[in-house]
Amino acid sequence: MHNYNPDNKYKFQTRIGNWSEEWELEETKKKDYLKGKQNAQLSSIIRDQKTNFSLRVASLSISPDQYLHFGHHLMLKNHKTQYYLAIDIQERIQSDSEAYAITTAPMTQPTVRSVFVIIPYEKEPNYYQDDLLHYGQHFRLLANPRISNNKKFYLHSMPISPVRCAKLSRKQEVCATEADVFNTVWKFEFADPKYRFEYDGQPVQLNETVLIKHSFTQHWLASDEIVYQNDFGREREVFVHSYQCLNKTQNLISEKEGRTTIDIPLRNQEPQNLWSIVVAKDKSQSFDESIIDDTKNVKNLVNQIRQQVLSKGYYGVRGLAKIFDGMDVDRSGLVQYDDFKWGLRNFEIKLSEDESKTIFNTFDQNQTGKIDTSEFLSLFRVQPNALRSNIIKKAYEKVLSQGQVTIETLGKLIQVKQHPDVIKGYKTEKQIFQEFVSNWDKAQPNRIISFDEFNFYYLQDISSAIEKDETFEAILKKSWNI
Repeated sequence: MHNYNPDNKYKFQTRIGNWSEEWELEETKKKDYLKGKQNAQLSSIIRDQKTNFSLRVASLSISPDQYLHFGHHLMLKNHKTQYYLAIDIQERIQSDSEAYAITTAPMTQPTVRSVFVIIPYEKEPNYYQDDLLHYGQHFRLLANPRISNNKKFYLHSMPISPVRCAKLSRKQEVCATEADVFNTVWKFEFADPKYRFEYDGQPVQLNETVLIKHSFTQHWLASDEIVYQNDFGREREVFVHSYQCLNKTQNLISEKEGRTTIDIPLRNQEPQNLWSIVVAKDKSQSFDESIIDDTKNVKNLVNQIRQQVLSKGYYGVRGLAKIFDGMDVDRSGLVQYDDFKWGLRNFEIKLSEDESKTIFNTFDQNQTGKIDTSEFLSLFRVQPNALRSNIIKKAYEKVLSQGQVTIETLGKLIQVKQHPDVIKGYKTEKQIFQEFVSNWDKAQPNRIISFDEFNFYYLQDISSAIEKDETFEAILKKSWNI
């Protein structure tokens, strides 16, 4: 039989006269892909740009009197998930006005997506005649203006309907919208129902656990262990729903003491409804956001790099150090500009040519054309403290009690099953183990690791990515079964 399709340019379903239709379609797709890649219009590139845009460092407010004021920049931490309220500017919600998804997300530092601003509800008078926020007083939660190029997006919710409800739990939906409606109005209530009435009208203190009630539907803001997958990872869904304790213990105690009880208002709330207010701990977390995005400012550039390095997780600083170490052929501890630039790019730190030169010239003050990598990496390492040093020493002694401390010994003894990231479901046991082993020289498994090397690994590299001493201590105790 005659072969009329020698180049396989069309399928047998193709009509005669369109023999190259399939081939031409593939060529067109390839051209569109290359054009999009050249113009940085690929969906993956755009998504990465938006993600980095949302994870820029943000400022928190300092309260000298320990009370919450209108205009304060703050974060809200949910007691059930232990995550922070955050806006996802990449996931648009179907609505009459522009609206975006709200979740709770794990945060190592304040970012533009997790910092909100407390503003008054201007359509009613301020009966308290001050800038303090009081329990029962209406307010709005405004997303950080830097997340949306100074557009105003308010925390919003509305009653459940056949077309509007939470994506996963099917409860009352919460989003961020630019609509100026009463559905964006909220109020704080004191968490303990026994004292809620007494606290009504009192100023909100920062160290108190609060409930956030939606003024229109009279239910509380909540978050639960419902995994919400988005471009930032496995976060948790946020919705409006009242979780209340169903037992009668508290009412029976009150009745025994002779007090008249009303059932519903005296029920305790579950952790899903409880929130903590987080503001700046010190002056380093409070700064002028109007200049933070100025890339000509060296300090801002360093903050951007630090944020990207720490976002790599516990091994971020050590991973960048390994890249620079591999480029340091003569073991001098110095790298040239090209090595510095490509080292950052290999580590997926996104800087323009001008930004890379600005950082390099800042550290090359003698104009030698080289910089000390240890000096550069010191920007991301924290100062050691006694608590962390002691737990590292105990971990090393625990390994030493089993024989010589080698890479092989470390690999056998480390307990990744109880690692916090494994327990919370962020990573698998295999991922944690591979990350740990990859930070040591696997070519020499029997090489003895001194305490100084072990101490430097944890105190200078891992410690830099962990803000709280309690978290650092928990990781070492569970990793080495101390």
